[in-house]
Amino acid sequence: MANLGRKPLPRLISLGADYEQAGVSVKPDLRYDLVCDYLKASPSYEAVMRHLAKQESPYPLPKDSKVVAKVVNDFGAIYKMREADWWGKIGMGLYGISAPLPSVKVNGVLDKKNKELKNEWRGVNSVVAELPLNLTLPQALKQLRKQLADYQFSAALPKQTAPLYQLSNSKLRIDTLQNGLTALRLYKKGLPLWKVGNHLRLIPAQSFIESEAGEILEDELGDRKELLSIAASRLIRCASLVAENAARGRFPSDKNFSEAITTPYKRKAGRPTGTKKVK
Repeated sequence: MANLGRKPLPRLISLGADYEQAGVSVKPDLRYDLVCDYLKASPSYEAVMRHLAKQESPYPLPKDSKVVAKVVNDFGAIYKMREADWWGKIGMGLYGISAPLPSVKVNGVLDKKNKELKNEWRGVNSVVAELPLNLTLPQALKQLRKQLADYQFSAALPKQTAPLYQLSNSKLRIDTLQNGLTALRLYKKGLPLWKVGNHLRLIPAQSFIESEAGEILEDELGDRKELLSIAASRLIRCASLVAENAARGRFPSDKNFSEAITTPYKRKAGRPTGTKKVK
């Protein structure tokens, strides 16, 4: 039997925006490349989008349809545009701030050859400091920290520069998000859970090439399929919640909440039909 490793994942584009070129700033992040895909996978998003377009939907309206409707209106024609075009025309405006990204910047060094430095206001109030290079770095930072205590630093971005939407502070891995989308798509095609898990190699040690399944003992094959089914079921549940949270403007988040419509993605996990466990 072949030893299968992790399944290679499609390459994502790191989307962002530079204030000088776009008029908004967005720190580049791979997860922006997945936002629209998860919105399209959300039953709530589709239900509200179709309702607003006066179309029939296979899904019921969520209880918080007004919240979802705002996201539908803000995110625009995600079904009609390529993601790169959507990001340039709509996405960066939703996740961007109307100023350069606040960051500490070193403008240069004052010495015998360069006796003057010019600083310009760039939309964010800043403190301009002078750090003598004949101090040790710990000494300089200690003195700087004491002097900065006299200034009013913000606990959050000012409202006028805060983005309309922000990426959630989530521990979800990029590969989990990518595999989750594929799992949802395969589920919609009616693939058995174990096949979803096997296709994605969610448990490499239990995955196998289906054409070589005859070489595996029946009981062992049943055990493998059961484990792969459970892994796929967990991933689908996670991804369905990510999609439903995305429809409320929260991405990426797998938080469970009462308004989420996850029933289209629910399927009983466990030992696949036709396999038996030895007693």
